[in-house]
Amino acid sequence: MEDNLKTLEKGSQILQQHDQWMAEHLDELIEQYPGKVVAISEGKIVKVGETYQEVYQAFLSSNVEWMPMVISVPYPDEVQEFLL
Repeated sequence: MEDNLKTLEKGSQILQQHDQWMAEHLDELIEQYPGKVVAISEGKIVKVGETYQEVYQAFLSSNVEWMPMVISVPYPDEVQEFLL
């Protein structure tokens, strides 16, 4: 039971870190990687590709403890729609 709680706490901490990183770096992602799929782990971009499958494939065969956050970066004009 204690291991499950530690795992849950670690997952929660990672999600909070991802959320904070996205809040600080979304503009940079949109400027540098519009339309790309990007994996972020431990506060840095670790893989950029065209599809989720392409990006995730690099991690499926490795023995990572936690999968990175993977997002599809919007184009600048797509973001404007959310701001209205």
